[in-house]
Amino acid sequence: MTILTKVLRLPNQYPLLRGMISYAIIWPTCSIVQEYIINGTTIGHADWSRAARYSVFGTFFMAPVFYGWMKYTSRFFRKKNLKTAFTRAVIEQVSYSPLAMAYFFFGMSALEMKPLNSCIKEVREKFWSTYKLGVIFWPAAQTINFYFVSEKNRIVFVSAASFVWTVYLAHVKAKDQSDVELKVMDEKKI
Repeated sequence: MTILTKVLRLPNQYPLLRGMISYAIIWPTCSIVQEYIINGTTIGHADWSRAARYSVFGTFFMAPVFYGWMKYTSRFFRKKNLKTAFTRAVIEQVSYSPLAMAYFFFGMSALEMKPLNSCIKEVREKFWSTYKLGVIFWPAAQTINFYFVSEKNRIVFVSAASFVWTVYLAHVKAKDQSDVELKVMDEKKI
């Protein structure tokens, strides 16, 4: 068996690794896509430090936490039917999603080296409006995930579903930053 074959088998043997790899690609891509959608920013002019923060946070924080959550909850939901899938999705929306959303806004702000008070403020300002949309998006996506997708592929499926969601999160995260930057620019003009 060659070294390449062994390396290529690792993601199948270690689903957490597969999830981390997918988040390492998807999360920074979402950051760049969001910049393009909102500002028309090309790849050459993308905010690569921002994309790197998304990569670090998605890979080393979100993927492992979500993987642990999925492993834990899969012990309680053995049946694979539509009712169980929907129930699991709703329970996740009520129990995991609020923590994950707060964790995202706080963690990304911390990676931007913002002071603790600013991190907390960002969570307070952006949490509820984002969560309200998540209540619609995620139960639908997770019902599909829990009902149709095998357990070993759930993290990858969620990575794909989270592409759309993370582009939206990147928009919400950046929205306040650009507002602050505009205020600073206006103040400098005066």
